[in-house]
Amino acid sequence: MQTTETAETTGRAETTGTAEASGTATAAAAAKHPPRVEVPHLSFDEFARRGVAAISRDDVPVVVRMPAPVDRGAPVERIKEVLGDSTVALFRKSKDPWSPERSVVTKIRLSEFFDESVYNAPGDTNWYRIVTNIRNRPDDITRLLGVDLRKYFDYQAPLNSANVWLNYRDQFGRSHFDEFENFNIQLIGSKRFLLMAPGVRNFYTRSLLRGFGHHSAVPDLERADLERFPRLREELSTLRSVVLEPGQMLYLPLGWWHQVHPLGHFNVNLNFWLKSPKILKRPYVLVDALYKATFRKLMGRYDYQPEALNAK
Repeated sequence: MQTTETAETTGRAETTGTAEASGTATAAAAAKHPPRVEVPHLSFDEFARRGVAAISRDDVPVVVRMPAPVDRGAPVERIKEVLGDSTVALFRKSKDPWSPERSVVTKIRLSEFFDESVYNAPGDTNWYRIVTNIRNRPDDITRLLGVDLRKYFDYQAPLNSANVWLNYRDQFGRSHFDEFENFNIQLIGSKRFLLMAPGVRNFYTRSLLRGFGHHSAVPDLERADLERFPRLREELSTLRSVVLEPGQMLYLPLGWWHQVHPLGHFNVNLNFWLKSPKILKRPYVLVDALYKATFRKLMGRYDYQPEALNAK
C-alpha cells in the first residue's frame, strides 16, 4: 500500500537565494574539494570512560571502534532472523540528485528487500531504502548487536529512536542536517560520510516554509560549484571525510551537515537519534525541527523519522 510522500525532496523550485539547481552536468563538472580536517578515532573503552555527555559537549564528529562481538558488524542472516518478518517503510527515490520528485513511501516485509531483481535491478532509475524504528524492541536490538547498549544510549526516551537502515551500493544521501545527536553503527558494508560544521546562510538552505529547511540547495557539497555557490567557500575549512566500516560507530553532532555514500554492495546500519538541549543553542535547527513536524502533520506528509514498531 502506497502512503503519503516524505518531505525529503530535491526540487528546484524550493531553493533559496541564488541556489537554483542547474542539473547533473554542472555537478559533475564542479571541482572536488578535498577534506581539510581529520576525524579522530576512539576505542570503545575510551568512549565509555569519557561518556556520551562529554563527547556530546565536544561537539565534533568521532569514530568509535565497538566492543566484541559487534566489532565485526553483524551477519546478514541475523538481520533476516531478527527483522525479516517485520513490516517496514520502503523509500523509492530518483537517482537524479536534482530531481524535483518526492520520495514515494510504501510498506513491505523486510525480507522482500533482499530480492535484488526488484530493488537493485540494473538500469533502474530509482534508489530503494528501508528505514525502520525498533526502539520498542530492545531485546531485538541487543540480539542484532550482541551487546546491550542501553546504559549508554537512552533510545527509548520520548522523541529518541533506534533506526535500522538498509540499502544497496551507490545510493547517494544528499546534504542535510538532523535535529538529533546521531550515533551511527555500521553493521554490514561500508559508507563514506562527508561532514561539515553547522551553518545556515552559507549552505544555501532550502525553503523552510515548504518543509525543506534542513536541506542544502547543493546536493553534493564535496563537488559544489563555487561560482554558483560562493558563500560555501567560507565553510570548506571544516570539511571532513570518513569511511565507516563494520563494527565502527560514527558520532555525528546535532546540526552538523552531512551526506552519505554507501560503498559496499549491501549496507546495513543502526543509529540512535537522541534529543539534546544543545538544540537550544542552534535556533535555526530548533525552528526547522518544530516547523517540519507541524508541516508534515498538517500536510499529511510521511514523517522521515520512522514509525516505531510494536514490541514483540
